[in-house]
Amino acid sequence: MDFTLIAHRGYSSRAPENTFPAFDMALEQGFDNFELDAQITRDGQLVVFHDQTVDRVTNGSGEVADHTMEELQALDLATKFEGEGDFSGAYIPTLDEFLGRYAGRAHPHLELKSREAELPAMVAGALKRHGWLDVAGSGTFDAPGLTVSSFWADQLYRSRLRLPNVRHGWLVNEVTEETVAAALKLGFDAVYPRAGTATPETVSHAYDRGLSVRGWGIGDDDDLARIHRSGAEGTTVNWPGEAKAFLEAME
Repeated sequence: MDFTLIAHRGYSSRAPENTFPAFDMALEQGFDNFELDAQITRDGQLVVFHDQTVDRVTNGSGEVADHTMEELQALDLATKFEGEGDFSGAYIPTLDEFLGRYAGRAHPHLELKSREAELPAMVAGALKRHGWLDVAGSGTFDAPGLTVSSFWADQLYRSRLRLPNVRHGWLVNEVTEETVAAALKLGFDAVYPRAGTATPETVSHAYDRGLSVRGWGIGDDDDLARIHRSGAEGTTVNWPGEAKAFLEAME
């Protein structure tokens, strides 16, 4: 199957998102591309976490940026997880922990999640410390490999200036002539549309302009079928194993 399934925040349908159990499960099931999110804590550390607040997935409350790393790692992730299994040991990892753990054996799609202007420089420093820039020039989904992404064009541009040899993908609602033109002007390598908006025509247009394309926002099988039929090269998905079986049956 020439279509890459990227485990979204790890195998997040079967383990708490953005935790080592979720990322380890993805690797164990053969999915070495996975997406994660980076933010800054109150004490200036990089944390792997998606939401602006901790309320949805932990027993805490308030914004990530108002917590220290120690406070974040003391939060309970297991009680809010709706799947099966004992995840009492799961915790919120630092980006340094993540980069050290998976060096040489994965392709992270690292999303710059928060808006602080210093975030891209901090992430670039962490990638350099852990040797990830040595694999930055690999193929689009090769593992080991590396991609940086963001919905925020300004954050992605700051990152590209610091990491010119790293693939940068812009998360957009849909591929249009305007988004393609802006991506090229800013020097990005890819555009990543919401799966439900992708069409063969828009994806082909991006390819013709030299950009690669993969999807996000898979809610159900219809979204998955749509992004696959559009000609995109892959997508993030919370349930990669089930998605693989679905696509194989569809083909």
